[in-house]
Amino acid sequence: MADTSASEVQPEAQEAGTEHFDASLPGSVVAVPPIWTNEDGSFRTQPDIPAPPPRKPPPLRNSTIAPWVLAARQADIAQAKEEEELEVDYDEYGSGGGSPRSAEGSQLSSAEMSQGSAYASMPYSVDSQPPVDPDANYGGVTLSQLEEFLAVRKGMRTACGTLPMTFAIWLAYVLLVITMGEAEGPFQTANILKEEISGARAHRPDSMGLNRTFRLHEMHDLGDIGWWMKTALAPTIDPQSSRMDNAVKIVGFARVTQLKGTMVECDGLTSNLKRFYPGVCYPPASPGTVVNSFGPADVDDAFQALGPQRPVGEFEAWLDTGRPVTEVQSRIDSLIDNDWIDRLTQHLTMDAFFVNLQTNVYVRIRLLMVVHREGLIESSMRVIPMKAEVVTHWSHIFLNLCFAILLSVQLLWFMQQCLTEYKRGLWQLHFWDIWTWLDMVSILVALVIVFMALAFVVDTQNFTVMVSDLGDMPTWSVLEAPAARKVQSILQNREYRNKCSELLAVFDNVLSVSLWLRFMTAWYAVCLCLRFYRGFTGQPRTSVILQSVLYMSNLFLHYLVVFLVVCGNFALSGYILFGEQVPAWSTFGGSVITLTQVMLGEFDYDAMRNVAPVLAMIWWWSFFLSTTVVLSRVLTAAVLQLFLEVRQALGEPGIGLPRQILAVAKNLWYQRSYEGSMKSVPDDDLLNMLAQDLDPAHVKKLMQMKTDRRLCTREDLAKAEKDIKVDVEFLTKRGMDPLGAERLIERTANWALNISTTTSATNRLMLLVAKQMEYITTEADRIQRKIRTRIDRAAQSADRVDVKHAKCAALAKRLRRAQQIPAGWTAHRDENGRRYLRHEESGLTSWTLPRALI
Repeated sequence: MADTSASEVQPEAQEAGTEHFDASLPGSVVAVPPIWTNEDGSFRTQPDIPAPPPRKPPPLRNSTIAPWVLAARQADIAQAKEEEELEVDYDEYGSGGGSPRSAEGSQLSSAEMSQGSAYASMPYSVDSQPPVDPDANYGGVTLSQLEEFLAVRKGMRTACGTLPMTFAIWLAYVLLVITMGEAEGPFQTANILKEEISGARAHRPDSMGLNRTFRLHEMHDLGDIGWWMKTALAPTIDPQSSRMDNAVKIVGFARVTQLKGTMVECDGLTSNLKRFYPGVCYPPASPGTVVNSFGPADVDDAFQALGPQRPVGEFEAWLDTGRPVTEVQSRIDSLIDNDWIDRLTQHLTMDAFFVNLQTNVYVRIRLLMVVHREGLIESSMRVIPMKAEVVTHWSHIFLNLCFAILLSVQLLWFMQQCLTEYKRGLWQLHFWDIWTWLDMVSILVALVIVFMALAFVVDTQNFTVMVSDLGDMPTWSVLEAPAARKVQSILQNREYRNKCSELLAVFDNVLSVSLWLRFMTAWYAVCLCLRFYRGFTGQPRTSVILQSVLYMSNLFLHYLVVFLVVCGNFALSGYILFGEQVPAWSTFGGSVITLTQVMLGEFDYDAMRNVAPVLAMIWWWSFFLSTTVVLSRVLTAAVLQLFLEVRQALGEPGIGLPRQILAVAKNLWYQRSYEGSMKSVPDDDLLNMLAQDLDPAHVKKLMQMKTDRRLCTREDLAKAEKDIKVDVEFLTKRGMDPLGAERLIERTANWALNISTTTSATNRLMLLVAKQMEYITTEADRIQRKIRTRIDRAAQSADRVDVKHAKCAALAKRLRRAQQIPAGWTAHRDENGRRYLRHEESGLTSWTLPRALI
């Protein structure tokens, strides 16, 4: 039976070589321990092994994701966590310190997030933002609007603050000009003298025995000059004459100076012309040429050549105008008889000064007679009055003192302002401001006026003393003195003439100071006018006009170039066409003046038509069409276009003066109320607090309303899109009382509503689209972060599945190896059908393999 059983077992053992263990058998998962039996011979069951605790998920491995993708996603996860922390910790801008823009952005607070359903549909998740409300851009006040409103108000206060000082200086200046610079008396004195001399008629007998009558500007030849001096000038300026109602008297002698040329052969003439004109020419004396004395030079100083210190060819004659008119005329007769004026004379000048004791006015007169080589005698007369006494009343000293005090206050205020800007570190910006230069120029001009006025007063007093010290003229003239007194009279007259010549020189110096003083005083009026313009910039509508003028300066420059080229060529063409026959066009300078008169419609067209009828008509129509029709209309259109551009850039025409006065009155009335008297943050301090992160140059432009409110670039749109909303809580956190903050927000909102650029439908649509795009971008980034997080988690789950799969595969391999029958063992079944193992060599049987064999 043993053999039989063995034979039965053998095939099973051979079959068990490839047979797997059944997993349902006991002990198939663990190693086979040695066989233990109880005392009664029954098998002893093994105790149950408790299940192990659950394992933690395995770490993320690189089995399914590339390393660079893992690194990028780790950075994204870290950034997402930081943004979530910012969203959780987000309170309000400025609550943690810093400028209002330090925490700006499109993030909303948790309270605003919780109210998202009131604005639109529910967000995607809890941390999602509500969609943009289309009406959110309309109404309310932004931080930029509040800053601009405060800056504009500060600029208006600064500009209007200059008006009281400017008005006070202007008032003192006007009173000084009216009282001390009285011009009616000097004008009347000079006008009387000018009319009497220019209207005096001279008489000259001709070859027919008749007298020819002529005036100063009607002289034809050289002989008329002497006769006009004898028969017209001498009786007019005679101190004993009643032609000027004894109001104006000459002081000292009158000096007559002539410049003679030389007599040489004519250059540039051909032989035929020399045969036609065999005479000589009389050109001006060139430097180095010697012009000798002529006539009775040993008796009369008028015929003696002056020294080398005087111009070449200059001769000087004196008229004893203080003596009886017959002696003066006899003196002129001696000049005429000895040909003191001849063909060599180039020009003749008469200098004298008069005094009007009733009005304390000195008058300087200069007659210039130019003898042209063409035969024309051109005469001109210049009469310059000057007050002999400037300070005549105590009120003049009082007004001068007031003006000096106001000027000192202005100077101190200017220096204090420069020092303040220097301490703030904005001295460069302050230095290059045009209004700073205006203040500097006005102060310098006023200081120059003060010093020149002092010099003029001193010089006038000294000149008056010199006039009083002049004394009486000599007893005899040189021609009328007896032979025994001839030398004495010559010496005395020379000394008196030297005094008169010195008086004329000093008078010219005083007149020079007076003219420069008047010039600087006149330009100081222009400076005050510009200072008024600076004060007027405190009125918005006036500021818009002034900014338009400044904005047009570039246009005016280019237009001026074109205009000068066109007018210059037309003046040149008129000079060529009409210069030979029309006196107004005979010189290029006169042509320019006449062209200006043509442009204004004040010209003599008949004189031009008489020269060339067709050419005059063509010239006039060409000038009219090119300048009056084209250039002037182009300038008008360009000015209007630029003004509209400024209006469009500012977005407002500016409030009118009545509304501004009403607003100031309301503000003053509010400050007298209980709410207005409460202490709050001043507007300037609030502006400095809000604009601490802005460029000072930008704030200065806002103060002067030199800003472009249009959304022209992406940067402008981004700033307007991310602008911060300002409410009462925002201002109260910065030191304002709630009532003042609410009133400030209301005033800013009303001011912003008047700006068409910010309240237009186009502007609101641009902001709405920009904010909607920002909202879509933010939501897309949020969804992208969430999707990446989900993908990362899915990848981690896939990694875990891969790890589990690998473990399960390894365990299955172990189980498969564990269920294979090793060599030397065979499988058998007992009578109950249970399977057991038997070792052939040792005969050992076991339900499971021993642990040492696994």
